[in-house]
Amino acid sequence: MNLMDLKQMNMDTMALMWKQQAGLTQTNRYGQTAKIQAASFQDAAVKAIQQHQAEEIAETQPLSLEERLKAKYPGLVYHVFDGSSGYWRSRNDYPHYLLYQENIDTEALENWEPKGPNPAYGDSKAIRALSSVRPGSKAVVIHPKVQERMEREPEYADEIMARIEAWFTYEQAVNEAIRPGCWEGVSQSIVIGEDGNIANAQSHSPGRITYSKSGSDDKPSFWEMRLKRHAYYMNLWKEEQIQHGMEVSSQFTALGAKQAAKARLVQMISGGELKAALGDKICGMPTEEVFAANMRSVEKGVGW
Repeated sequence: MNLMDLKQMNMDTMALMWKQQAGLTQTNRYGQTAKIQAASFQDAAVKAIQQHQAEEIAETQPLSLEERLKAKYPGLVYHVFDGSSGYWRSRNDYPHYLLYQENIDTEALENWEPKGPNPAYGDSKAIRALSSVRPGSKAVVIHPKVQERMEREPEYADEIMARIEAWFTYEQAVNEAIRPGCWEGVSQSIVIGEDGNIANAQSHSPGRITYSKSGSDDKPSFWEMRLKRHAYYMNLWKEEQIQHGMEVSSQFTALGAKQAAKARLVQMISGGELKAALGDKICGMPTEEVFAANMRSVEKGVGW
């Protein structure tokens, strides 16, 4: 083997070694890239699975009472504080209008106390302020201890939901049985007390407002006071209808509507389900007494 042949062999060997090294480097580079891609894919897959699992958990968890109420009653305002104050029933200057506003100072409202003598109904700024509330609004006040229990016990939230729905429906049924059509635009607020029962309730439409009453004091029955206080406003409502030219035919139609509404109310009360939903007491009074008082109102044709 001459020198030229030796040089050629060395060059061939070096070329082969270079190719092998290049191939090895390329293999390592591709392998490393593949590993990076596999790791990235695995991370994305894990994240997707975790997101899917989180969505499944969220779907299986029951909605809160606030979410359910707002879904059923769009625009409803939800508060958590002790709203069982007796001033709901005794003061014309209690700021009920604040209940229909978001982000209020609930502590100030919970501890509200009157300043000075009770203003006359027609002179109360708080009563006049209710005219700014959007017609058909709803507000719910939940006692903090009830809120805590509902968060622990979803079935208790179901009970409170049914109670609120039952009251809103029942109050409308009573008024429609007294005067069909008078419930249009009425706003309602309700308080769930520490024991889970209805502690206070209030409703209003332009020209009138109604309150609930606790049975703990020695004053005349709220349901009687309610009739006396608002009979005047219901008479005004009737006069307005007459002034608007109600004809005899429409009066017969209204009579039929009233009879139908009364029959519906009687059916609601006699079924037993309404009482079960409302509980044993409403605003401190036995539920049966509330039913009886309201049926007397229906028979007399005098609104709340």
